[in-house]
Amino acid sequence: MLLEFSVSNFMSFKDKTTLSMIPSIQSNAKTIEVKGVKVLKFAAIYGANASGKSNLIKAFTIMERIIYSGLSKRNKDLYCRIHNENKTKPTEFSTTFYAGGKFYNYSFEVILYEGKVLSETLSEINPKTNNAKKIYSYKKGELEASKVFFLKNIDSFTTNRIMTYLFDNSKIENKLFITELINKDWDNNTKLKFIEDFEDWFNSIDINFADRPIDNMKYLDKEDERNRVGKILNELNTGVSEISFVEISKEQFVEETNKSFVEDTLKELSERYEEEQKKEKKGRIVYTIRGDAYYRLSISEKEGLIIKTIRLNHQNCENMFDFGDESDGTKRLFDLLDIVFTSNKNSVYVIDEIERSLHPVLTFKLIQILNEELDVKNIQLIFTTHETHIMDSKLFRRDEIWFMEKDHQGHSKLFSLDIFKTRNEKNIKDGYINGLYGGIPLFKKIED
Repeated sequence: MLLEFSVSNFMSFKDKTTLSMIPSIQSNAKTIEVKGVKVLKFAAIYGANASGKSNLIKAFTIMERIIYSGLSKRNKDLYCRIHNENKTKPTEFSTTFYAGGKFYNYSFEVILYEGKVLSETLSEINPKTNNAKKIYSYKKGELEASKVFFLKNIDSFTTNRIMTYLFDNSKIENKLFITELINKDWDNNTKLKFIEDFEDWFNSIDINFADRPIDNMKYLDKEDERNRVGKILNELNTGVSEISFVEISKEQFVEETNKSFVEDTLKELSERYEEEQKKEKKGRIVYTIRGDAYYRLSISEKEGLIIKTIRLNHQNCENMFDFGDESDGTKRLFDLLDIVFTSNKNSVYVIDEIERSLHPVLTFKLIQILNEELDVKNIQLIFTTHETHIMDSKLFRRDEIWFMEKDHQGHSKLFSLDIFKTRNEKNIKDGYINGLYGGIPLFKKIED
């Protein structure tokens, strides 16, 4: 569960920019309650093209990549290049979240251009009082565990391990210390449960851009969920009435794709299966191919290789259709319905251009469906959009609607609708289109 995300000196964000999921309006409506703390379900971010909306989504992505893989040379030019001096200034990422029954804040500073980690801090916090209790605070190169960790009664064996990892990490300038911690086995050490909580939290974030599929649609494995998807798609008037998983032969797979692709895919699947066999894991390896078409490959000792694909029935049609035959809008719905069927409670979906390929009325209906599911599973949805049809008080609270715009120097600024005093909630959309809140394109006169 996300409470707050901040970034500074990143792409078009020079100063600290914060997206808060803490309600700024004293109302219990449309909120999720976690241990007595109310959290927003939605953040709908509007703004003109090139205002910085996608940069905010990218900030989530880069934060996640740095945590899991370290700084990359590909990231070196992602500092705020509006000013040359920002090249050598720190970029800071900060997130406040709920995981494992506790509230945490984690922040780190890096110099992107140089690929260097400077510092990082993890604290347990009390959102009601804003009190923070540091778990560790690390400056790159520090070797003494007692100067880094603030936990009490850590046994000597664990302390020695930590000091070893501090030494190892001091030699790698592009790697965070939390990366060392989450990649080690701590044998359920209760003193270090924060590591498990941290990893669970970051595994719960699903970040998606407009040109990428959101998920591999595992929910389609279950017949009852396929039937429910068919009902939802029928309700949304897509024409789809039934979804089936159909087994096909290797020859059909080659015919529908191409030989070299199939050979490469089957080779990778076999290699993964052999690796699992060496670990004495006798389960099934599943490989999903999701693009214009959809295939699910699996291999196991008992069943061997099985290749399946999706076939769809349409109302009043005698023949079945391939997934690739469907419109971009229908494929997009399959992606977004993962939010409805996910079994991962407390997940956070971060989506760029949620309305892509969808009709405005369909987007409105989809948000209504998602709203019901978010209540049940404590799921949050953060997305960018240009779709004014959903800028409606029936769908969102005022503090769930955000605007992004650039100042005269090109810096992105993020602010909530709640800072404006509007007399009529029904006219939010009209006020936005007429420029009352900002976050819309401003055109210059074309000179002859």
